[in-house]
Amino acid sequence: MGVIHTALSALSSYDLMLQVTANNLANLNTPGFKSQSLHFLDTFYQTLQAPTVPIGGGQGGKNPIQVGMGVSFGAIITRLAQGTFVPTGMSTDMAIIGNGFFTVSKNGQTFYTRDGAFRVDADGNLVHTGTGAFLLGWMADEAGNINTGSDLQQIRIPVGGALAARATTLVRFAGNLDARFDVGNAQTLSFTVYDSQGNPHLVRVNFTKTAPNSWDWRAEFNNSVVGSGSIQFNEHGQWQSGSGTISLSLSNGALSPQNIQLDFSGLNQLASTSTASAVFQDGFAAGVLETVSVDARGIIIGSFSNGVTRALAQVSVAAFANPEGLERIGDNMFKASGNSGLPRYLPPGIGGAGRIQASGLEQSNVDLARELTQVLVAQRSFQAAARTILAADEMMQEALNLRR
Repeated sequence: MGVIHTALSALSSYDLMLQVTANNLANLNTPGFKSQSLHFLDTFYQTLQAPTVPIGGGQGGKNPIQVGMGVSFGAIITRLAQGTFVPTGMSTDMAIIGNGFFTVSKNGQTFYTRDGAFRVDADGNLVHTGTGAFLLGWMADEAGNINTGSDLQQIRIPVGGALAARATTLVRFAGNLDARFDVGNAQTLSFTVYDSQGNPHLVRVNFTKTAPNSWDWRAEFNNSVVGSGSIQFNEHGQWQSGSGTISLSLSNGALSPQNIQLDFSGLNQLASTSTASAVFQDGFAAGVLETVSVDARGIIIGSFSNGVTRALAQVSVAAFANPEGLERIGDNMFKASGNSGLPRYLPPGIGGAGRIQASGLEQSNVDLARELTQVLVAQRSFQAAARTILAADEMMQEALNLRR
């Protein structure tokens, strides 16, 4: 009977092995799926003879004589190897390259997944395609700043949403003022600024050489002087001093007066053609969100119709001390367990968290060749155990026939 019991334990274990392998094969094309393998343990041993120690020079030691009682499964191990990245062309599809999981929320519960198929729902929330679970991360403020030390939030993409206009407060200049100009010669340039309602306004600045290494500037708006000053350069033609502020009087209902700082520190005075121009101003007209993209740090960047790009949110990556201890709940989701440890919510690429690769998905890490080999191994092992039972049964029948 011991032989049959041992063989039956093997049959049960090999059947479970086939179930695990079949599940791996069934999820061959499941995004973010992590394959599993069965870990076997031998079971209780019957000791027929205990080991003995050597006795002087007359008798050597003897090894124990033990008979095993079969096999059992000790664990089903999750293989967390990286799956292949497959481009999808969808800007909101994401894959984690490295360690960690996306964090999602559904019906008030927090789950974790490697399946990065996300879409924008009717309310603008980024949700998991298969389940509608909300993707969690950190939202940016109106200036595009992100505080990754704050609590996680549902990530919302304001598709079609307006970006309010910003009045210009700073204009930077760069380029060259020709040092070969005679005293009294002038260089004129124009630039556009925006008021608090997003209306553009043209300002003209006139640079006049007043002495070697010295220039005066005068700004005009609507045929009125709105600011003036001087700029000094050193003997190497580098900016040394001089800045200014202009004040625009507006009658269109926008904030008035509008004060704008002019930064001339990027200008040079060299014996070369004048190339001075306004290279930066911080104002812009109102715009509408047109497209989004995601960078390697998980920052979701919005591009607006007015040419402005701004951070909208940042995806969180959850890291665990023992990710194999996570509990599978289906729908490509995991939940934390007592043996997984508590999650650490990290920005992608920081503290051991994987980085983000957008416009594609991580595929299943199932190795087809390996799994098919496992099917054959389980089949042959099952057949061998079954034959052991058959042989033991025939031996018992022979033993019973001896009494006849």
